[in-house]
Amino acid sequence: MQTFHAEGAPEGPAPRAARRSTGRGAVRGAAAATVAMWGASWLILWVSRDATWYVAPLFAGLAALAVAGPLSRREIGLTWGRGHYAAATLAPLLVVGGVVWLATLTGVARVADTGLGTLGLQVATMAVLTGLGSVVTEDGFFRGALWATLERGGRSTDTILAWTSGAYVVWYLPFLWFEPGLSAGPQAMAVHALNLLLLGLCWGALRLASGSVLVAAWAHGLWNGLAYTLFGFGAARGALGVTDPLRFDPERGWAGVALNAAVFLWLWRRWRRQRETALAERARVADEADPAV
Repeated sequence: MQTFHAEGAPEGPAPRAARRSTGRGAVRGAAAATVAMWGASWLILWVSRDATWYVAPLFAGLAALAVAGPLSRREIGLTWGRGHYAAATLAPLLVVGGVVWLATLTGVARVADTGLGTLGLQVATMAVLTGLGSVVTEDGFFRGALWATLERGGRSTDTILAWTSGAYVVWYLPFLWFEPGLSAGPQAMAVHALNLLLLGLCWGALRLASGSVLVAAWAHGLWNGLAYTLFGFGAARGALGVTDPLRFDPERGWAGVALNAAVFLWLWRRWRRQRETALAERARVADEADPAV
């Protein structure tokens, strides 16, 4: 479990009690912010019948948690996270590419008459725009401010990853119900929600390994650019013309569930190896610095 200790603070019952109180307060604040964001987003859908501003409350939640903390830029994860963008690029490529291969192999894909240059521009534009937007909305709130608040509350890595990924799905559910053609029927909605949970875990694992929301947002933006351009979004078909999204879609289909689960396991094991290496190096440096050894 990761805990935060003031440097030079005395040990004893009083400091431990104070830390427990601070931790409980941080977790209560995280829960309240999550519920508030869900309620505000749902209200926007219910009143306006327009999903355009559904993500807007997440920006307000990010700002509120950052100020209430107060949370530093590094705690939120607004750092470059160098050395992890290759994994953040490979993760969506593996899943979307795998589903493209399966859809083509089974004859489900019907490639539209779109030039590669046009297709590439569409993917790049959506990837950049949604990635930048996600820094201050979805990833900025769930894998940034909410993550940092739970971390400051002394919650374990597993708990933070599960909490933020689960909260992300719960926030997304009204949008799945509202958007026409996004999830047709209970089974389709359940599969879509499962994929969103796995995607949240993947982006959370990238945030965990890199310490950066920007890395997670890059993977998120690239995912949107690839998945929505090639496979469509809502009632709109993508460039591949796939007509069976329940089976062959990276975000709405069973093929996506299998591949997203595999990629999450890869990212999770990658982070575990990284942590074990860092701990071993830290122990080696401590042994070398110990005059008694």
